[in-house]
Amino acid sequence: MDATLDRIALPAGTLLFDEGDAGLCAYLINKGRLEIFLARDGRDVVLATRGRGEIVGEIAVIDSRPRSASARVIVDCELIVITAEQIAHRIAETDPILRMCLGVAVAKYRDTLAMLDDAKARLAPRYGGSASGDDFRAALGTLSLESELRRALQNDEFELFFQPIVCLPTRRLAGFEALLRWRHPARGLVLPGEFIPIAEASGLIVEMTPWCLAQVGRVFPAVRAAALQNVDAVDPVFISVNISAHDLARPTFVGLMATMLETSGLAPSDVMLEVTESVLLKTKAITALKACRKLGLNIAIDDFGTGYSSLSSFSTLPITTIKIDRSFVRSMTQEPASRKIIHMILRLAEELDIPVVAEGIEHPHEERELADFGCAFAQGYLFGRPATLDQTLALTRAWRLPSQARLSKIATGKTAMRA
Repeated sequence: MDATLDRIALPAGTLLFDEGDAGLCAYLINKGRLEIFLARDGRDVVLATRGRGEIVGEIAVIDSRPRSASARVIVDCELIVITAEQIAHRIAETDPILRMCLGVAVAKYRDTLAMLDDAKARLAPRYGGSASGDDFRAALGTLSLESELRRALQNDEFELFFQPIVCLPTRRLAGFEALLRWRHPARGLVLPGEFIPIAEASGLIVEMTPWCLAQVGRVFPAVRAAALQNVDAVDPVFISVNISAHDLARPTFVGLMATMLETSGLAPSDVMLEVTESVLLKTKAITALKACRKLGLNIAIDDFGTGYSSLSSFSTLPITTIKIDRSFVRSMTQEPASRKIIHMILRLAEELDIPVVAEGIEHPHEERELADFGCAFAQGYLFGRPATLDQTLALTRAWRLPSQARLSKIATGKTAMRA
């Protein structure tokens, strides 16, 4: 009796599903108790019991085969229904190695049940757990890339690039975002979108971040010094570094930041940590960010508008800067909704005294419109692509304002990136 309701209540003695039924959904037990059994030779062979907080019926949903056993309520139950679509989506989004492990575990479970019945064991096909071709290739590629990433860390194959961030609408150079690149010995320059997700899934990101911070501490003082010699740069320029939830979960992270500041000579207000909105859902991450804020570091929420946070929650979060996601900038001239969203973010951010950086600006008309809206800072190919350290030093020394820069509509106090 597979149900399609979100929540169902069943009295003791009710058969939830029978062996051989189609697996349309799984059930999370909120109250009560169930038993999993096989009906053999006129008697029931109980395989397991399940209680509050456990799940039943998931096997048939995962491998899309009939139910391998029956389930019956033994204590009045309240069940929460999890649909096949909900599970399928989550499995599809899972790391391919984990998908393979899950498939093997399910196959072994079914084989074990088959062996309980000699006749069935002789007749039933063995589901050896071989993954689909796509899953196998994806898992193999992930494992290979993880191995190469470990080697890259050992062989110092990573490099920091820097992309300028400017004040709008004057175009004074305000800072840089540090962006990781991988100089692969065979593939050449590899962009972060190809390896950062795997680094995060494997946990390697917590080894890569200390390397990035050490590099920032080592090389950015030279960029800062070059900017100090240029009257068309803000005094001083800041550096922005991306940080993951994995990094913030480490108890040593705040100490790592303090050490980097001490050894580099950078002021805490010269450094901004960028985190995505999803990071703000994690308690440990918020605790670490608050500790970093106490050190004097600035905190930016990256890709704002694509995740889960809201400006109303910023009063309890250590956020000092908002970065508007490039997707809104890209579509604002064609989509009135995107323009309204940007305008709303800017007005609310102004009320909260939080400066805003617009990302992904590629065309002059985007710059003009954002400046007219009162956006304080901008980043994108229009101002400069991510560049090597040598290129960044040259860019910083040569940076010049436009001959007829518009006067900023934002007061100096509103545009300051620092506390």
